[in-house]
Amino acid sequence: MIDQVHVIMPEWISVKEAAEISGYKPAYLRQLIRQGRISAERKGTMYWIDRSSLQAYVDEMKRLGTQRFNWRRLRRQQEKQSQ
Repeated sequence: MIDQVHVIMPEWISVKEAAEISGYKPAYLRQLIRQGRISAERKGTMYWIDRSSLQAYVDEMKRLGTQRFNWRRLRRQQEKQSQ
């Protein structure tokens, strides 16, 4: 007998819905899509965002807190440690 494989299909939401959920502006969400920071597919003229990808990004930004604004300082620290 063939074992059944359970595949989790992503739940796709529009950019407008994602903006309402996350509190980010639609333009910023489209920027994140172009940068590859959140998963999305383009169907016609609309982007459809993977809800779990968006949630992971929002959670990561909350976890980083103010550190996300200090990326230059963090990069310098990493460079010093690698030398």
